[in-house]
Amino acid sequence: MEKKRNRKPNWTEEQSLLLAQLVNDHKGMLRGKFGPTVTSQGKRRAWDTISQTINASFPLVVRTGDDCEKRWYVLQSKAKDEISAHKRESSLTGGGPPAKRLSQVADTVFQVLGHSEVSVTGLPTGIDTSMMQALEMQQSNYQSNNSIP
Repeated sequence: MEKKRNRKPNWTEEQSLLLAQLVNDHKGMLRGKFGPTVTSQGKRRAWDTISQTINASFPLVVRTGDDCEKRWYVLQSKAKDEISAHKRESSLTGGGPPAKRLSQVADTVFQVLGHSEVSVTGLPTGIDTSMMQALEMQQSNYQSNNSIP
């Protein structure tokens, strides 16, 4: 008979928030490009340090450095979704209630990632077709108003 793998409990909101704050504290090492000062061993040590801090704060569940790293990537994905939805809601026109605030975890992840990594504005070299349509309409109106009969 196969042995069942015991799952660890899900991450709580407090654990996720602490993880995001700790990644923010170590972001120079964790998000830096590899080089003489940023190595894979250094990144591994940073994840292990983060896991030790989380385990000290929440001793009932032991998390490894790998657990923390995996959870960080899940948090990034969820936060990017939440941030893009927030930006979409914030840019809507018309009445209605104001957009919901970001969760603490998403806000902390946003601070770690920076504004450039969380974008819903489109391609930097893309063309705004609505702007082109407006220019074409303006040009055709100008030509029709200034044409000699």
